[in-house]
Amino acid sequence: MCKRIIILAAVAGAAAGCAPAYRVQVNGYTEQTEPIARNAALYVAADPNAPNPIFQKQIKENAETLLRGYGYTVAPAPAGADYLVSFLVGMKSESYMGYTPTYRPHFGARGGYPNAFLFGYSTYTPYMDTYYDQWLTLKLTKSDATGAAVGEPVWIGEAMLNTERAELRETVNYLLIGCIEYLGVDTGRNVAVRIRKDDPRLQDLGVR
Repeated sequence: MCKRIIILAAVAGAAAGCAPAYRVQVNGYTEQTEPIARNAALYVAADPNAPNPIFQKQIKENAETLLRGYGYTVAPAPAGADYLVSFLVGMKSESYMGYTPTYRPHFGARGGYPNAFLFGYSTYTPYMDTYYDQWLTLKLTKSDATGAAVGEPVWIGEAMLNTERAELRETVNYLLIGCIEYLGVDTGRNVAVRIRKDDPRLQDLGVR
């Protein structure tokens, strides 16, 4: 119930602005002391064995567009790239049960006034809400001259948001923005990123 209240409060807060927004939770992990150079060449690799290769291609293209927007060089092939960028996306549902009061009028006098009616509830009705955790993981790995990955990832970014709709095709763009905003950065904690639906970065991706 507490989680549901927090989610509904976030949605209400977003609705109060000029445009709806998603609140993305981002965690960045790295052991590097130096940031990723903005002129570094990055190759974004899609999983050829993914169940939906078309969706994988769309995510890859959007990631490349965002990287270019941040000043990075996008390599056309793994060979010659300084880093390889790989990604995983997914979604899981969670259901919450609660009870809502059912009201009915209580007819009677109040304080000696016969036309004053008292209202109250006499029972609770159960309900079930389903929310969807939609997540993205980005990994940045150094590459050699042949395009092969060298060692373990030097940075891992995790982004997650929670909605009442299973809309991974839409929300993945918000998750990408959240991760790429902190590319190469160790956030040290969970960072909340509020991304409005009229964000220019979404418009660059053709999202309306």
